[in-house]
Amino acid sequence: MIGKKLAHYEILAEIGQGGMGTVYRARDTKLDRDVALKVLLQEKGGDAERILRFEREAKAVAALNHPNIVTIHAVDQADEITFLVMELLEGDTLDGVLPKGGLRLGKLLELSLPIVEAISYAHGKGITHRDLKPANIMFDEAGRPKVLDFGLAKLLQPALGNEAGATMSIDPTATQEGKILGTAAYMSPEQAEGKTIDHRTDIFSMGVLLYEMATGRRPFAGETSLSTLSAVLKDEPVPANEINEDLPRHLGRVIQRCLAKDPSRRYQTALDLRNELEILKQESSSDFTREHSRIMNPEPKKKTPIPMGVVLPIAFSAVALIAAMFMLGPWKEANRANTNNVATETSPPPATPPEVAGATNQPIMLAVLPFQY
Repeated sequence: MIGKKLAHYEILAEIGQGGMGTVYRARDTKLDRDVALKVLLQEKGGDAERILRFEREAKAVAALNHPNIVTIHAVDQADEITFLVMELLEGDTLDGVLPKGGLRLGKLLELSLPIVEAISYAHGKGITHRDLKPANIMFDEAGRPKVLDFGLAKLLQPALGNEAGATMSIDPTATQEGKILGTAAYMSPEQAEGKTIDHRTDIFSMGVLLYEMATGRRPFAGETSLSTLSAVLKDEPVPANEINEDLPRHLGRVIQRCLAKDPSRRYQTALDLRNELEILKQESSSDFTREHSRIMNPEPKKKTPIPMGVVLPIAFSAVALIAAMFMLGPWKEANRANTNNVATETSPPPATPPEVAGATNQPIMLAVLPFQY
């Protein structure tokens, strides 16, 4: 296909392959811009069912208009090949930017909130993605996450109840085990069992995404696609906040609720999940504000109070000293009077001593000062 033309699109290079087809970088010779073309796999191009599913995908995605969902420019056919013309994204995928130990809370919320808002928007249009995984989250040049590859998306039509149960088939003998394993790890239990599914399957898959963003690992692991699906159906993962202890328990509870085996125990809408994540964002912002304020405006140091064990003895001593002075005062006066009487009877009165300059007859005062430590 490289170097060939489909209609007025010149194919330049292969970007990658998905479950429904191959994606190429192409040049739109009419508008003079590079785009992404998604065409059915060549060896299965004549499969009528796959063509119908491909066209259904095109209609579903083309109906979406959201800043965090890949834009579909056109649906076209040439040389009996049906293909999508999409905006070209050249950034990393989510699985290419996740660190080994997971993201910090602020970055996790910064990336996950737009993704959940995109899914909520699609659900509002009656569309379920059904294949959410890190490889289907890509970043544009501005670093904005976008949901792509609605290879299994479909317009939900309640009147056609049987179609709601259609799901991905897992072939244990498939040669592309890595790709199948990657998808199986993000399937909801009801999707893995081939049961009827609705938009809540995306809530589960989003929980797997959040878990991986928080911890750097998947909540359900296995050596094969079947063992991975068995883990999805039976295992209860360790709470994310117990693996990454820097994250709040609130986030761990949010993720655990998304991963509930029973769809009725999950968040019932993506909007509910989005609102919970927004609360987490506000809580983390408040915690930062309080910590910043504490650092920038420390409380004044309080003086260490004097222990009562020190104050009381000093106070009692002062009171005792004053009381002793008052009690000794009359005794001294009486003793002085007796002495004077005896002296008067036996000797002439003594000469009056001269007054000393500056001397006064004021009583002696004792000041008791408080102690400070």
